[in-house]
Amino acid sequence: MKKIGLILMMLLCSVLPVKASELGSITIELQDSVDELSKENVEFEIVQVAKLVDGYYVWNEDFEDIDVDLNSVLKAKEMELLIEEIKSKKYEGIRCRTDENGIAQLMDVEDGFYLIDPVNMNEYETMQPMVVSVPEWDEEDLVYHVVVYPKHSPFEKLILKKVDHKTKKEILDLIEFTSYRDKDCKEEIKTYKGNGTISMLMRDQKMYVKETKAPSGYVLSDKVLCVEVKDHELYVDNEKLESNIFMFENQKIHVPTGIEYHGNIYVTLGLVALVIILHLINKKLRK
Repeated sequence: MKKIGLILMMLLCSVLPVKASELGSITIELQDSVDELSKENVEFEIVQVAKLVDGYYVWNEDFEDIDVDLNSVLKAKEMELLIEEIKSKKYEGIRCRTDENGIAQLMDVEDGFYLIDPVNMNEYETMQPMVVSVPEWDEEDLVYHVVVYPKHSPFEKLILKKVDHKTKKEILDLIEFTSYRDKDCKEEIKTYKGNGTISMLMRDQKMYVKETKAPSGYVLSDKVLCVEVKDHELYVDNEKLESNIFMFENQKIHVPTGIEYHGNIYVTLGLVALVIILHLINKKLRK
């Protein structure tokens, strides 16, 4: 009797219509930073890298040469390497920006495996790319409307202090530096101002910094600093900073003393006299 009941149940299931796959969504929600930075206008690129077919992930054409089985359990390090390999491919995803509350949303998302890549942090903190599946399991239920909270961390900060070239004492006066993307200082990033000390957030892994306004009484330097972030450490001109502080030296504008001034006058008058004497001698010889 049980066998007949099971057969009837199977027949019933075979004639019932199959429900179409539900379209989902991906919501990105930024959390508050320590410095309460703006969460608005942070841009993400979202791209589907694999489709969900009959319960299994199948790589999309642009990523099918990646030798990783998405249907197996991947360790954290394996996932990091996978994300790096995905990012090395050429692809074009869908871009979305966060609103003033730090929320960005992509609707009508098909089942699959997605890369979420932060492409423009704007005024927010640094973030790493991540992957997410749609739908995802939440205990016993399939969730088609997925919410992610990207991990974030503060940018490295360069502290630049102006000091006198001779005395090595801090110069407590208005200074100005500008950061650039190129060593020729043509593509400007941002200008910083301060009284003897300036803090620069390293929003780019590499940038060039140049003085654009010297302290009063000092010579404007033409030196261009190459500032880089390597393995969460700061380097200036390939030298590691131990405390993220760089001392930028300035030469004072040379003002001649009274002795130097009078000495220069006497030298000048002597040269003029010599020229006149030589001219008179030359004139006499011609006669």
